[in-house]
Amino acid sequence: MENETKPTSHKDSRFHFWRDKSVRWERLDNMAKVFPALVSREDSEVFRITAVLKDPVQPGVLEDAVLSAMEEYPLFSCTLRQGMFWYYLERTAYKPVIHEENTTPCSPIYQNEPCRLLFDVSYYKNRVHLEVFHALCDGTGAFMFFRTVLTHYLTAIHRDELPAVMPDIGIDSSGQEKGVDSFNQYYNKKNIKSKDIAGILGKERKKVYRLRGQKSHDLRLLVTEGSASVAALKAAAREEGVTLTVFTTALLIASLRDIMDPRERHKPVSVAVPVNLRNYFPSDTARNFFGIVDIAYDYENGEDISTICQHVAVTLQQKLTTEAMEEMIAEQVKIEKFWLVRILPLRLKNFVMARYQILRDNRRTVCLSNMGKVDMPKELAGYVDRFMVINSSPTKQVCICSYRDRIEFVFSGILSDRELERSFFRRLAAIDPGLTITTNYTGKEFEE
Repeated sequence: MENETKPTSHKDSRFHFWRDKSVRWERLDNMAKVFPALVSREDSEVFRITAVLKDPVQPGVLEDAVLSAMEEYPLFSCTLRQGMFWYYLERTAYKPVIHEENTTPCSPIYQNEPCRLLFDVSYYKNRVHLEVFHALCDGTGAFMFFRTVLTHYLTAIHRDELPAVMPDIGIDSSGQEKGVDSFNQYYNKKNIKSKDIAGILGKERKKVYRLRGQKSHDLRLLVTEGSASVAALKAAAREEGVTLTVFTTALLIASLRDIMDPRERHKPVSVAVPVNLRNYFPSDTARNFFGIVDIAYDYENGEDISTICQHVAVTLQQKLTTEAMEEMIAEQVKIEKFWLVRILPLRLKNFVMARYQILRDNRRTVCLSNMGKVDMPKELAGYVDRFMVINSSPTKQVCICSYRDRIEFVFSGILSDRELERSFFRRLAAIDPGLTITTNYTGKEFEE
């Protein structure tokens, strides 16, 4: 192709490049603006969605499926650029090259390179991986794109077994609607309760228990996956009279108590739970549109699972209201619109945002991200075995999703200690003896 620039290094060889002369640019959404500032050797700010298929992957067909999905999601044709005051997304004609998996999960994607897309698709045997830099979209948006990719792929592979009409994936919105910044769309300064920025940052809280310890020597992400029965977990949750989300959160809080040093058990724990704001506001955006709710628990209130379940249920009932979400959006966007923040140069903004995030992280023990139930068109559901989600983390993060009759729990992080995973899966195995566990480490990762 006349305008194509050949890759100059192995790292660039995964992408074909030529410049789109009709360039369009867009502002980052409110949540996206913080992620470039947080990228470090310990946290790439990348998450991975994996689909385990029934049959081995055919790379050529998968590449065609990705390109077809990109036409439906123009957002995924963007790269990240730096301005004087803010980062911004620039529409390009870069095309990804689908490749066999050759890196550890959630390897860096954004490295301040203007010729890189913000996502990567790889495969290994019967697994398809979509990795995304969080500034591009959240987990829900990534699943929208990924399910579209899989629909195109599986329809092409099994053309002779399926109806002539493309299966309905249940997403009926235009490319423009998928790229809407819903934070600005639903921002209303009347919902701001705090009178100043200090009020938004929050009052000083009691010091919480933090996960610390030795890190993998090369800072690679260590992953432990547990697969359990949805029916068994739902039955256990019903016995406690709570939802599956409440029950799994309580199970994690109880597991944290198991691993705490007796001298630190006076400290409360705080679990950060991302909330999909699309459940509260009509939005078809594929961009970031989520908030974070913190669930704090003090073991002085009780250590048994029933007590913890009731506390989590009451906390979520109080915090997960439309009014609370409106206030959350208003206060998040207010920081961005504050005049002093707006006039700061980008480098100084990055420093401020990174320090602010450190302050927030110091008030949290662990993050639990529940993507909920994943669906595929009924015609294609039998070709997919399961889904799972992995998130990069400088400590530990837990990601949950379910598909059909299986629920996947994935612990990820660079801390080499695995006591939290052992405690959690020990409790889970008591509920479902058929629990299966897999890891991506052997022990050599911890050798000096």
